[in-house]
Amino acid sequence: MSLGEEAGGGIHLNGATIMSTSTDRHIEVAREAGYVGVEVRAERLVGAPDELRAAAALVQSGEVWSLNGLRIGLREDGRLDRETLDADLGRRLPICRALGAAYLLVVPPRAPGVSADAAISPLRDGLSRARDEAARSGVRVAFEFLGFADCPIGSAALAAAVVADVQGADLVLDSCHWHASGGESLAAFDVDRLAMVHLNDAPDKPPRLIEDADRVLPGRGVIRLHDLVAELRARGYAGPWSLETFNPSYWEADPLTVAREGKAALDALLS
Repeated sequence: MSLGEEAGGGIHLNGATIMSTSTDRHIEVAREAGYVGVEVRAERLVGAPDELRAAAALVQSGEVWSLNGLRIGLREDGRLDRETLDADLGRRLPICRALGAAYLLVVPPRAPGVSADAAISPLRDGLSRARDEAARSGVRVAFEFLGFADCPIGSAALAAAVVADVQGADLVLDSCHWHASGGESLAAFDVDRLAMVHLNDAPDKPPRLIEDADRVLPGRGVIRLHDLVAELRARGYAGPWSLETFNPSYWEADPLTVAREGKAALDALLS
């Protein structure tokens, strides 16, 4: 049984889709639009005690799947930037506790010139450190690769290599990063450790040139989303799923309208 099957599936609303909306309103919008829960954003909550208190007063048990997120940094010589990692954990884990977040999402750095071979070991060390510190707060960690050309962990296979020896750390897969990395087969990806799938779409441009701000709602771009979902389901993944775009044009629109349109798109994709 995959982690997704244990979690029971369901569609979540990632705060990046409506980033200009406060976290408490984000939670309300998700409820009104029919999502089962949310992923909240560190960009909004770190250093924002009033917003955190408002969200904590509103949130229900199990409603926050994750806090996004934590970046593991590398120094210029390729070593783990442990000091920054520890400081970031110290700011993020209290937020996870306050909101009852099940997961802290962890990503690799964008580090031009750093090879995957050089990055895997220090990233494993950083992920292990994050796992141990998060566990003290009753929080799990999930690692997501980035398909950007300047990220040393830029494919599903490399993400699987990072977590292979880090027991207790799970995986997140993002459709845009999968597309940007070449839309490879997930044969080397440990779907049994897959805890969440972010779904979104992207315009017709060279995949490695795609940035977060290019993302659009599912069905409005060129990503082979049906193929991706079919492959994951064939491997036993049944959810959860999350709508995650970073498109500034959506941030300027009515958040409930965006959330409802995104939910309809995902319902159609997953039906």
